[in-house]
Amino acid sequence: CPHCGKRKVGLADHIRDAHGQTATVPQTALHPVPLSCPECGEPMRLKSSQYGLFYGCTSWPECRGSHGAHPDGTPLGVPATHRTKKLRMAAHNAFDPLWNGDETVFDSRSAAYHWMQQAMGLNVEDAHIAKFDGPTCVRLVEAIWASFGD
Repeated sequence: CPHCGKRKVGLADHIRDAHGQTATVPQTALHPVPLSCPECGEPMRLKSSQYGLFYGCTSWPECRGSHGAHPDGTPLGVPATHRTKKLRMAAHNAFDPLWNGDETVFDSRSAAYHWMQQAMGLNVEDAHIAKFDGPTCVRLVEAIWASFGD
């Protein structure tokens, strides 16, 4: 939020409810990044929805490519095709319980990410599922099963 600095989903609603304003994020506070749609190659534009900011393909509705954005308009990770997004979700479903849940393997998120870096030979910058392509997501799931599977 440009008013209180909190990271919020549904930023427009937060600004209205918490700050009594009806305006959305001031354009000067946004830092959009030029992106190409991973589905069709057309440019993507920063847009707002009830859930917050996102990048949408300029060929919508023919192409439904989209990508999440931080409240300041910077992209969340690297845009991906629908198939890669599904593989990223599967990778998170396998990885996140290692550090967050009832039967964790690691005592912190940072410890789990450190294991990921070591197991996959990644540097700190590249060890983010939001940056993974499809084959890297599959490699992560395989590494998890090899190390922690029953």
